[in-house]
Amino acid sequence: LRGVASPVLLIFISIYFKSTNFGIIKMKNVLAISASNSAESINRQLLTIAVKKITTSAVNTVDIRDYPMPMYSTDLESESGFPDTAKQLHDLFSQVDAFVISTPEHNGSMPAVFKNMIDWLSRMVSAESTLFSGKPVLLISTSPGPRGGATNLQTLTQIMPYWGGDIRGSYSLGSFYENFSEGRLIAGEDQKLSDLIDEFVGSL
Repeated sequence: LRGVASPVLLIFISIYFKSTNFGIIKMKNVLAISASNSAESINRQLLTIAVKKITTSAVNTVDIRDYPMPMYSTDLESESGFPDTAKQLHDLFSQVDAFVISTPEHNGSMPAVFKNMIDWLSRMVSAESTLFSGKPVLLISTSPGPRGGATNLQTLTQIMPYWGGDIRGSYSLGSFYENFSEGRLIAGEDQKLSDLIDEFVGSL
């Protein structure tokens, strides 16, 4: 019996090691970006909730307020080069496997501070590459009103592939203050977000 079991065990071990890169499972790195420059941002709160649901990947959360940049212009780039904050974010972009971006909606579009970040970082990318390098992106948004930033999410879903983002999903939470209490979402919305996060992380 021992002689029969040993080859089976060896085959199982061999298959396991091959499927896990010699038994070493590399944890994915996710960059979570809060794309609001408001001190009381509800989108930052939503991102905090979302990030806590990611348990099988390493997450680095960045606040766009910590990376201030002047308004982009070709003249400024020619005169002064790239801001140090842009260089720091560019390095972070290159080091991760995926992105979760929480962005508010301003007048039906993305915040100017987020678009400005994109403008600077995209100038640092070679002609043969793209800003997001084909990496998976999950977009989330919320608002005090009922639409939950849906118009901006639709716009970003359409334009982000041009920047090299592989959109894997989006989540829109309307009426934030009616669906959020004591640091957490109400049960139904919390489950929706959990399911989306699980699906996103599982696809990495």
